[in-house]
Amino acid sequence: MTNGGKPNSWGRDLVVLTVLFSALFGFMLGSHTLGVPDEARYSEIPREMVATGDYITPRLNGVKYFEKPVLFYWLQALSIRLFGLNAWSLHLWVAFFALFGCLFVYIAGRRLFGRRAGLLSSVVLATSLLYYALSRAITLDMPVSVLITGALLSFLLGLRESDDRKRRWYLWAFYALAALATLTKGLIGIVIPGMVIGAWIIVMNEWSILKAMYFPSGIFLFLLI
Repeated sequence: MTNGGKPNSWGRDLVVLTVLFSALFGFMLGSHTLGVPDEARYSEIPREMVATGDYITPRLNGVKYFEKPVLFYWLQALSIRLFGLNAWSLHLWVAFFALFGCLFVYIAGRRLFGRRAGLLSSVVLATSLLYYALSRAITLDMPVSVLITGALLSFLLGLRESDDRKRRWYLWAFYALAALATLTKGLIGIVIPGMVIGAWIIVMNEWSILKAMYFPSGIFLFLLI
């Protein structure tokens, strides 16, 4: 595995990419009205949480709504509490996830293939039309996609890591991000990563990796989240 170039360039790259991608995803954020039905639904449920003070039971127009898990509602409610009820605050978390996804791809790309690959892969992702469009839509697609991607990249980095301590942290990140994805859109948060990893293990005959996946602590972390 490549060392990713000069260590002191990591911080500079992350700062520059954060500024550039924040400007990209934040440009005229919240300038359009909410779409129906998804954007309106994922804005009204957290608004009712804030209005009622009940952050446990999601409600849509006063009716209990358990179709999706609660994490994104909590994030939206936090945004409303901090910045008020407006289009900008309601779009903020989706743009944040888009930013996080690009930074994660940079980190993974650089760790695996070098600095140039990390920079190019993050820029290509940020400027992809569908990715950019989803960064401006209040739906669960961007958050769950970024979290699943982060989980799989964490697994890949852990797989390639020779240092036991670092490998453990990467794999714990896999379990944590999969758990957050599950809290965002249900069982696909763990089923999709499980299917991808399971298929890879079968095709590549890498059954030995199962011994190094920290199942007891990883499953505990997943269930705790």
